[in-house]
Amino acid sequence: MAKYSLKNNNSVEGNFYVDTHCIGCNTCVRLAPKTFILKDDLSYVKKQPQNENELRDATLAILSCPVFSIGMQENKQEIDKVAKTLPLLLEEDVYYCSYNSEKSYGANSYFIKRDNGNILVDSPRYNGKLVKALEKLGGIEYIYLTHIDDIADYEKFKKHFNAKIIFHEDDFSTNISQAEITLKGTEVYYLDEDIKVIPQSGHTKGHTVLLYKDYFLFSGDNLSYNIELNALTASKDYCWYDWKTQVNSLKKLVDFNFDYLLPGHGGALKSDKKTMKHLLLDCISYNSSTI
Repeated sequence: MAKYSLKNNNSVEGNFYVDTHCIGCNTCVRLAPKTFILKDDLSYVKKQPQNENELRDATLAILSCPVFSIGMQENKQEIDKVAKTLPLLLEEDVYYCSYNSEKSYGANSYFIKRDNGNILVDSPRYNGKLVKALEKLGGIEYIYLTHIDDIADYEKFKKHFNAKIIFHEDDFSTNISQAEITLKGTEVYYLDEDIKVIPQSGHTKGHTVLLYKDYFLFSGDNLSYNIELNALTASKDYCWYDWKTQVNSLKKLVDFNFDYLLPGHGGALKSDKKTMKHLLLDCISYNSSTI
């Protein structure tokens, strides 16, 4: 639990606060940008919530903080109120799980409800309330993991739901050494007509992304949106395998269409296929010059 006695002194006074256990993962800023800001690798409250929407978003940040570094001093019943809305419906049958895990440095995870088998995209923190909510949505048939960094509590979800793991063999390690569906090489894997898993080596050797209905792209740590630049971005600073390989992988994404980018880290973006293609080409052009 967050401790008010350890709060970041940069925070404005009021109900919400962030303590100095913050790891700078930026989760709260992504979820509630009107309330939180990240500076010098620590988040703090720049403005207290001013309306119901801002209150909801800031409360969602409490639930999503991977190190429990955000707190509120009063009206704590709001936390349970927002928790009951999780996983949070984003669009159609795609949900944001919340309960981000410190094991994956606060990466986002998602849930897809489908007649052909529900899919958990990357693993959140294992939480009883979330598990019950996912049970009500029909459980989990597949756990798709984009790469080794964001597997978090996948084993607990796998055991509880008897789920099948989808994972690329090039990221096998002591933490995950096998999968029911083992991806290999650079070929696109088709789970069914709605699901394509596209190898995107670079951030890690076995990194992949998932394209759902040619609309939702779950990009892991391969690609994200920077709202300040209005640009799709890839991170050379956080490339753990090979930067040139990652940029070349991005070039292969040009062959696919998507409207809604949902990353593990960084900002999400919903637009249209033409705009996304243009932003992706700009991203590739810029990053090609950095190789």
